[in-house]
Amino acid sequence: MANEKQIWDYLKKKTNNAYGAAAIMGNLMAESSLNPKAVAGVKDPDYVSNSDAGLIDFANDGHAFGLAQWVLYTRKEALIAFAKGRNVSVGDLQMQLEYLVDEMINKYKTIWNAVIWAKNIRDTSDAVMLKYINPANTSEKARRRRTDLGQKFYNKFANEEPAEIPVDSRDVIYLVLTGMDEIKKAIIKEDRISIQIENSPQHIRLFLSDAE
Repeated sequence: MANEKQIWDYLKKKTNNAYGAAAIMGNLMAESSLNPKAVAGVKDPDYVSNSDAGLIDFANDGHAFGLAQWVLYTRKEALIAFAKGRNVSVGDLQMQLEYLVDEMINKYKTIWNAVIWAKNIRDTSDAVMLKYINPANTSEKARRRRTDLGQKFYNKFANEEPAEIPVDSRDVIYLVLTGMDEIKKAIIKEDRISIQIENSPQHIRLFLSDAE
């Protein structure tokens, strides 16, 4: 699907977490098949253009719409306002991705934190499903399906191996960070150091020096 890579690249860049990106994508796939123009209960091919033109009451019509099938009045009103602010259609894929991340960061902070600190797909997918998407069907079967969808995207796109820096076993690594971001994981094994960073800090200075 043409939308898959664009969605993955954007979510992976914003979350800097492959599990988190996959969990979101699995939920979006279940909701809309990654179609930003998907609308529930409407067969009108002009629904999106009429919404853009203000010919229908987009926010109040009760039809779930877009990647995440936003349906609540407040969320659809915010979505179309977000689109107008960028002078694009409410069905624009990139705009919806930006709106989703903006909404999570500013209105669903707990979910955003779960995504950026994700350690597996299942727990993160459940969190996104239950506390961000909030679909009618929250059965165990529905949860597993979303997790499985997320796993497929992870398998297809994720680079599972962190960057590795070959160093002498006697060397000491010093990481000096500025800003509020923190190192997510620093693994030292034998003569290699693997580093993963949750969010890119403003500056990272890496010093390798002889321990002797």
